[in-house]
Amino acid sequence: MNLPLTIKVFYERTSKDAPWVSYNPELNVASCGPTENKAKENLKEAVEIVLKGAKKDGNLSELLKESGFEFS
Repeated sequence: MNLPLTIKVFYERTSKDAPWVSYNPELNVASCGPTENKAKENLKEAVEIVLKGAKKDGNLSELLKESGFEFS
């Protein structure tokens, strides 16, 4: 499944180990990392975990609809 997802990345100065924060507003999922690229990679992994968990629980369609995705 390919979903168009927004990725917002910002630098959080208060964290020494993982100052780069990445966020996906559609699914309300965030992650962080020591570099901008690592934060994006970690976000991708977190989104995959959320989607796989929703699929396993049987509520993937509901989650996607609540996140603003439409099915045709």
